[in-house]
This record gives sequence, C-alpha cells and structure tokens, in this order.
Amino acid sequence: MKRWCLAAVAVLLLATVVAPASAETTRPSLDVSVVKSGLQIPWDLAFLPDGSMLYTERSRKRLTLREPDGDERVLLDSPPGMWASGETGLMSVEVPTDFASTRDIITCHGYQSGTTRDVRVVRWHLNATMTAATVKRTLVRGLPATSGRHGGCALLRAGSMLFIGTGDAATGRNPQNRYSGGGKVLRVDATTGGTLAGNPFRSSADPMARKVYTYGHRNVQGLARRSTGPVWSVEHGSYRDDEINLLVNGGNYGWHPVPRVTGDPAYNEGANSPMTDHGLPGTQRSARWRTGEPTLAISGAAFVSSAWDAWNGALAVTALKDSSLRMMRFTSAGQLLETWKPAALDHTYGRLRAAVRGPDGSLYLTTSNGTDDKILKVTPTSP
Repeated sequence: MKRWCLAAVAVLLLATVVAPASAETTRPSLDVSVVKSGLQIPWDLAFLPDGSMLYTERSRKRLTLREPDGDERVLLDSPPGMWASGETGLMSVEVPTDFASTRDIITCHGYQSGTTRDVRVVRWHLNATMTAATVKRTLVRGLPATSGRHGGCALLRAGSMLFIGTGDAATGRNPQNRYSGGGKVLRVDATTGGTLAGNPFRSSADPMARKVYTYGHRNVQGLARRSTGPVWSVEHGSYRDDEINLLVNGGNYGWHPVPRVTGDPAYNEGANSPMTDHGLPGTQRSARWRTGEPTLAISGAAFVSSAWDAWNGALAVTALKDSSLRMMRFTSAGQLLETWKPAALDHTYGRLRAAVRGPDGSLYLTTSNGTDDKILKVTPTSP
C-alpha cells in the first residue's frame, strides 16, 4: 500500500476513535420538593402497596410509617438488641412481595448481645392496625461488625429472592473469605433466609458460604435492578474508585487490602490495594463505572421509570461527599452511554444517601447531613 493510503487510513482510524459522542439525550426539568424534614440520617425508604412510605433513621434506630396523607407513626424506636455505632445502625428497609398476605417487612441493622456484635437481616411483622412491628424471624445473622465501620447494608427484593449487600467491617480478609458474610452480596429466600438453588457455593458445608452470590466487595451501599435482568451494586471505594458493578453469579469483584508485610492483619487501603485487584487468583470483574481519584462516596441507586421519558431505565445514583445526583444510561449489556448531573441536586441539599423509585414514578432521595435531614421527591417534567 502506498504511503499516502496508509496515512489516509491512519487519519480515518483516529477520527473514529476521537469522534465526538452523539448528541445528549433530551433531559427533563426536575421539580424537587421536600416531603419530610427534621430527620437524622434517614438511611433508606420503601413503599407499601397502598403507597405508604417506610423510612429508617440509622443512628436513632427508628422506623417510621408515613401514610399517603402525611400522617406518621413510629413502628420501631430503639428496639431491644438493635445496635448503632459509626456507619452501622438501622439501615436498609425492604417490603417483600408477599406483604399483602403477611404484613411483613425486612430490615438490615446492627445487633448486640452482651459483648457480641453483628449485622443481621430481620423479618418483622406489622400488627393489624399497622402501629407496631415485632420480630418474626432473623433471616441472616453473623454478618461481621467491628467498630461500626463498613457495616453495609443494602436490601433488594427480587420475587421470592432477597439480595443483601454487605460491608467488609474494615477487616481485610473478609471480602475474599467465602465463609465470612462481609464484603459480599448474598442471595437468600426472602421468607426463610435459606439457601437458594443456583447460588455458586450452595454445596459448601459452611452455611454462610451457601448464601454468597458475589464476593470481593468493600462496602456495598446500594443495590438496584430493573423489573427483570441482573442486579447492580454501588460500592464505596477507599481513597479512589467508588464502583458501580454489574453482578454476575459467583463473580469476584476484586477487593483485597494488600497486607503491608507478609501476615500483617492491618487494614491497608493504600496504593497497593486497588478496588479491583486483577493479581488475585482466578478472574476478577471490573466495574462498569468508577470515580477514579478522589471518590465521591456514591451511595443509593434506583432505575427510573417511563415518567423520565428518554431517560427511562437510567440508573439514578446519589453521592454523599459530592452532594449530588448522577443519572447514568447503560446498555442492557452494561456499557455506559451517557451521564447527567442535574443542577437542581448539585450541592443543593447536602449529602444524598438513598435513591428509591416511588410508585408514582418519582424518585425519592434522602439527605445525610446529620441534622435537619430530609426526604426529597424528584419529579421529572417536560423539557
């Protein structure tokens, strides 16, 4: 081939690589309203079939029911054994698919008995007047807890299944240890907490290993799923690389704090400990999106509905440190197409924690500033 032909081909290839992305998808305007204020770290919320809202307050260890007309009543208020410290307390809340027949709800929270602490997932039963909750069954116990750091904890229902995202309790060996519930996404029966067919280590003699769906996580804060399809996780990075991961059954997501010296048990989050360590045995799965350095402390996640028009099916992700919301469009195969950071929620309300799609198609967020925290309703309007 003549040199001028080679040059022409090179220019064409370069143009292909650096060609600008297609025009931005039309972005709706956002109407943001305050549903509730005066809260203290509302960690998560969920909706009952009648549109009532449940929301937790992490450090207060309080669960509140808010009816569609705004009337509220406290269902749990520091119940016996519930423990809160640092990043752990009353965290995620989920409404199982059988609520109409059982009046059961599920929470993930810290627990203490004597000097023993753990994080556990509990199924609660609401009384006939929906004024109080009592323990019905502990679905999962023994999730590691130390000072309260890296307590997780995210819940996601998927039919009769329950996915549970956990933190590594700031203990370096937990994420790669299949016998530990720390640094994992577990998959269990939502009614019994039992092992499910298809779990990758179902034949293990260890009861925790049988619940493991994915491992090698640092501190899972959010789980999200479209009406069908795979589960996605949102994970806090160390000083770098918050991650959004597309979960694959049995996948190792590569977090393993490298000891400073051989046998050193210290929790090392330095430069030698990448969030996805491809030097580990086997195959590690890379994130579908990561922050790089520094982190944004991304937290909650939810796929939005058709009310968002061209952004239908986009993943809404909150950020604590960055005090913002990001909308992300991915292909069904998990390729990032476009990111949008709405100005209406950029450092407007402080740290944003939960992101939940409401039954009305709106997006509900919580703030995590420590005082006068809020529940926000975000409704898209015509562009």
